[in-house]
Amino acid sequence: MKKIVFVISKGFEKAGGATRAMQFAGLAAEKGAPVEVVLVDDAVHRAQVGMAQGIRSTTGEKMEDMLQKVLDAGCPVHVCKACADKRLLSEDELVTGSVITGGPAIVELMIDPQSKVLTF
Repeated sequence: MKKIVFVISKGFEKAGGATRAMQFAGLAAEKGAPVEVVLVDDAVHRAQVGMAQGIRSTTGEKMEDMLQKVLDAGCPVHVCKACADKRLLSEDELVTGSVITGGPAIVELMIDPQSKVLTF
């Protein structure tokens, strides 16, 4: 089975779309699919402690719950290093299970022939 790499770039202004993308990642992980989430641009705040609270999709799903599904399944959540640096985020400000990852490692995930990349 191919690994599904969810690349999420939606920031606070697109909370519904970001929550939906995380929901899809969580559902895939619950079904046993190998999943990795990559947060870029303003989406890096999704992994910041406390920042997912109160964020919902238009149909009511909570970002915090969707993110937790991904993490509970043991799937890594990568936070783009350049994006985190620009926003002055450090790894100790992120939820457990997320990791700051450099661009070259993120690109390796994306170009791996065993990966299917979905962008939101």
